[in-house]
Amino acid sequence: MRQLLFFVLLCAGCASAQQGSSGRAIPYDMRKPARMFELPTLLTEVSALTDVDDSTVACLHDESASVYFISLRTGRITDSVAFAGPADMEGLTRVGAEFFALRSDGLMYRLGDRSSRLAVRDTFRLAIPNKNIEGLGYDDRTGLVLVSPKDFMKGSKEGKDERVIYAIDPQATMKAPRVILRLSLQDLERQAAALGISIPKEKKGNGQEKSTLKLRYSSVAVHPTNSHYYLLSAVDRNLLVVDRQGQIIDLVTLDAKLLPKPEGITFMANGDMWLSSEGKGRTPVLVRYAIKN
Repeated sequence: MRQLLFFVLLCAGCASAQQGSSGRAIPYDMRKPARMFELPTLLTEVSALTDVDDSTVACLHDESASVYFISLRTGRITDSVAFAGPADMEGLTRVGAEFFALRSDGLMYRLGDRSSRLAVRDTFRLAIPNKNIEGLGYDDRTGLVLVSPKDFMKGSKEGKDERVIYAIDPQATMKAPRVILRLSLQDLERQAAALGISIPKEKKGNGQEKSTLKLRYSSVAVHPTNSHYYLLSAVDRNLLVVDRQGQIIDLVTLDAKLLPKPEGITFMANGDMWLSSEGKGRTPVLVRYAIKN
């Protein structure tokens, strides 16, 4: 049954790619996922994703302060550790042997290594104005933890247009987060048009097309070789890739049948990319995209 489902979803992914998804400028064939695992139903609302070692990733469930370790050989949960009570947990990243876990309201947990059963070593609240914060990643190049809010600053046209990435020093967590990247939706659309990258659009009642790009971050990750930022937006199923200066590299509209609500992204040391998606009416999945040689 799992093999049949993978074949069906794989074909759906290929069809979606032929309908206009990009993926030309990144080192992955987004039309051909290399592997897909159905996750257990208790992870229907799987949230966040981080690499642990060459054969293991870890994730959260967004209603439980528990870390779940998943084998990349079998797709099964090999271990789970509760570190707090029920909560809206959205972000998870590994920093060395430790883990950082993020609650959507900005409360951060600094957790110990696996030998300590992820003992809570510290908690602190992110001093940023956002109220709905989902994405967490680690930047090996700078040694900083990245924070990507889902919401945007309301009240002005500029605030609605801007998307921000913050960073914190994992060794000095009491320091205020600093902005490391500011993106403008309008500027990204102009860059994409100049590069021939398709922007998702819909037709309005007057027949004119309007961009549907929302870019409300559910996760952030850094590519292990070129250090590009990969920004995942679950609400519109878009994967945006930009360089360190915020220049667009690519934009991929992910297939709704394969990844109906993509909430997590991480990379392995060899460059392979893994994405996780909530079930949203069906089984949650973990999908691998192999890096091109």
